[in-house]
Amino acid sequence: MERTETQLNIIRNYLLGGNSITPLDALNLCGCFRLSAIIYILRHEENLPILMAQPEASEGKRYAKYWIDKAYFNKQS
Repeated sequence: MERTETQLNIIRNYLLGGNSITPLDALNLCGCFRLSAIIYILRHEENLPILMAQPEASEGKRYAKYWIDKAYFNKQS
């Protein structure tokens, strides 16, 4: 049986790929309904410097957008 990636791993790898993510992105990417919980774990248990934009609005709905601080990638190079 093939082992599937967890939502945490998928979102971590997506962010480490230089992408930003919104709750809708997370739902479409891996079926994650609680992106903020995943972000909390990545920030506090894995010490990733994840930033969040002021909640954005689209069609009257507000949502968060997360990404990893570019300085983190510069240190890794």
